[in-house]
Amino acid sequence: MKLRIAFGIFSIAVCSVAAAAQMPDKAKVVAGAERAFEKASKVVTMPAPGCAVGVSLNGESVFEKAFGLAEMEHNIANLPQTIFESGSVAKQFTAAGLVLLQQDGKLNLDDPVRKYIPELPEYEKPITIRHILTHTAGLRDWGAVIALTGAGRGDRVITQAIALDVIYRQKYLDFTPGAEYSYSNSGYQLAAEIVERVSKQKFPVFVEERIFKPLGMKNSSTRDNYQRIVPGRAQAYSRQGANRPWELNMPFMNVYGNGGMLTTVGDWLKWNAMLDARTWNPKLVDELETQGVLNDGRKISYALGLDVEIAKDGNRDITHGGSTAGYQTFLARFPDKKLSVAVLCNGTSPNGSGLAYGVFEEIFGPPAAPAKVESVSVPEDQLKKYVGIWKNEVTRNVNRIVLVKGELKLGSTAFKPQADGSFTLGMSNARFKDGSPMTAAITNPDGSVTRLTMVSEWKPTTAEMSEFAGDWHSEEAQARVNFLVEGDKSFIVIHPVAKLPLTPIYKDHFSTPGYVVWVTRDAKGKIKDMHVGTGRMRDMLFERVKK
Repeated sequence: MKLRIAFGIFSIAVCSVAAAAQMPDKAKVVAGAERAFEKASKVVTMPAPGCAVGVSLNGESVFEKAFGLAEMEHNIANLPQTIFESGSVAKQFTAAGLVLLQQDGKLNLDDPVRKYIPELPEYEKPITIRHILTHTAGLRDWGAVIALTGAGRGDRVITQAIALDVIYRQKYLDFTPGAEYSYSNSGYQLAAEIVERVSKQKFPVFVEERIFKPLGMKNSSTRDNYQRIVPGRAQAYSRQGANRPWELNMPFMNVYGNGGMLTTVGDWLKWNAMLDARTWNPKLVDELETQGVLNDGRKISYALGLDVEIAKDGNRDITHGGSTAGYQTFLARFPDKKLSVAVLCNGTSPNGSGLAYGVFEEIFGPPAAPAKVESVSVPEDQLKKYVGIWKNEVTRNVNRIVLVKGELKLGSTAFKPQADGSFTLGMSNARFKDGSPMTAAITNPDGSVTRLTMVSEWKPTTAEMSEFAGDWHSEEAQARVNFLVEGDKSFIVIHPVAKLPLTPIYKDHFSTPGYVVWVTRDAKGKIKDMHVGTGRMRDMLFERVKK
């Protein structure tokens, strides 16, 4: 049997004999889902927000349940039909919109973005649509940029126009397009804008007409107006610790493309059924599952709004998680087993991905333990030379390597020496290179390499720190910060909300919660510029404000 869409109604059929061999028994799936659901529902002491969980087998929804409160003030329970916000799981729907327009002959995913959005700066190498969909464009995340103003996401109303304006102001990228993978919501803001300009429809209307209606997703819409009343929607909550009270934490943004989808677990299961059956639009599925390829030819796991992994058993896991304000979500598809799991939560606990994989493990059992890696013995005297602080060459943050009972450790993870002179570090492989300075290359499971350089700890005097004092302005971030020195302590002040303590780490570099702050100097050694970096915004330039 096949998945046939006619007049918005699904008709699901029996899969092939080969696929059926992989497919678990329906009763086993339901029983496993029930066990995982019961465990998750007991994690949080009620009254509390909770989650809706949906499980489908071969395109048929076989389990939909919910726990916790959708609305705590009036004690309204979550139901399987409750509407939640998607977070970043919406990205695959945005990507699908662009694939549909490509199929219409109106664009090509390998077109430069500036062909459709000339407001985007012209960088040294063009950014393509595929770059923005696979997070390989090098774009700074607009949320990280706007946070430097002191009124970021969650602090003020942000519209699509505001988010796009931030993106258009960025003169520099984090890296050359296609060189690396780095998650950035900015690409999906641009993606939604391209959909609107090419289709000549507002994004919510396009997605409704081209995706939601044909697939019978009657409970799905786009949050393009955070003030609109949505019947049946769960309110979102968060709290600052297990013993603290729950507080409302709703997104008050009119931003979409990167997120902003309102939906139910049942609607998500319909979407996954279509992707698995592949009969509505098989070329759409092929495009969405096509993983990104970097300039050096290395394939990454991220495709178009989907993360495609090959599990240890050889089967594919196609997933994406999301979070917006207090909502956190996860949508998983295991196509080789014809199983899908949808989790939508309106609180910060329990964890959505943990719940989804909890369902999987209750059905198929826990994953196999990793093979034990035999290590060799290395004298402590040889290990001592690696003890110290190591600068990440990309993020500029520091990692401290310590020696504990004869073992080198990075955090709580031990370096296990191997016969070939390398070390295993969890699932990664590390190689140290002697020299001045000493360096290390950590090869990660995805093939990327993290490069570290050993640096000397810096303990500046009060006089040295006073060189940094004053006001600094960033044109790209439209932000003004103050480097404040008080006695032997220093702070970065982001008006009007934050006074963050600065900790010296190595020459001219400070760490502060969420950021690394550093300066560059001219040929005479005089401080020239200040820079602020974080995970999704590696280097924001600040210039000193002249008095």
